[in-house]
Amino acid sequence: MSRAAPLRETPLARVDLGQPLVPAFRPLDLAPLMDSIRAVGLLSPPWLRRRGRDRWQVVAGGKRLQAAAQLGWDHAPAHLLPARTADSRCLLIYLHDNAFTRGFNLAEQAWLACRLFKDWNRREGAARFLPLLGQPASPRVLARLLALARLEGPFQVLAAQGRLALTAAAVLADWGPEGRAAVWPFLEGLPLSQSLQEEFLEGLELLARRQGVGPGKILGRLGLRPYLGDPCLTPPERVRAVRCELGRLVSPRLGAAQEAFAAALGRLGLKDHPRLRLAAPPAFEGDDFHLEVKFRDAAELKRLLEELTRLYQKDEFAKLTSR
Repeated sequence: MSRAAPLRETPLARVDLGQPLVPAFRPLDLAPLMDSIRAVGLLSPPWLRRRGRDRWQVVAGGKRLQAAAQLGWDHAPAHLLPARTADSRCLLIYLHDNAFTRGFNLAEQAWLACRLFKDWNRREGAARFLPLLGQPASPRVLARLLALARLEGPFQVLAAQGRLALTAAAVLADWGPEGRAAVWPFLEGLPLSQSLQEEFLEGLELLARRQGVGPGKILGRLGLRPYLGDPCLTPPERVRAVRCELGRLVSPRLGAAQEAFAAALGRLGLKDHPRLRLAAPPAFEGDDFHLEVKFRDAAELKRLLEELTRLYQKDEFAKLTSR
């Protein structure tokens, strides 16, 4: 491949650094790379494709070229590809140039999958390219990446930041623009793990099916938006508040049980207790309650155990823990 793409010193002024073949989905941190180039030079030359008479498009290594420009370089060594070089070959060069060095975020994986599979059938392409993207060679994973590639720009940014799960992206791709616009503030504003994203979207879809409307309209009716900007709540508390309210609507009986349990904790003085925390079995379906005790020393532990003994003797506690 290097014989077909000669390595030559190239004026950086003729390189279109702002229009690479593969777009950047997140801000570039050039400082570490600049330190490396300053210390040992440009170890891996970039790849450029001719564009017009005297311009060059970045195929791979755009970050390296930007770092070199920041260091004041006028020229840099680069592999030069002719203008007729097909996009498919350029994408393969980009893929192999990065696969074993920095890896790809989800947005990059989706972008590459969308374009690579224009020239390859899905089964063969999944086996050949998905491992290079950092994904298992699974048609299901490929379908999810292609679904992510269909989402609007803000969702691509979330995926690039590692804040949008691939499974959640696949669900959102089946929603309409109104639904995605309605859910965006929650995905952007709440620290939701993959499982919590899936739980949130599944709950909205269930309520939407029950009422015969889209998920966007459901979100407009639920009154969850105030939790996003509540200054009295920390981000994890906002997540808990949204989950609790949505869970109450998805499972009314479970919601009623949770409210009754919380009220009983309040009467016992255990709600928001700084050192004691009593939790019901998950979904009130298991056999075991969970008790958490925090203490600094033996004296505090003794006092807390005495407090628990007093609570244990109350009828309210017996009712709370009876099954």
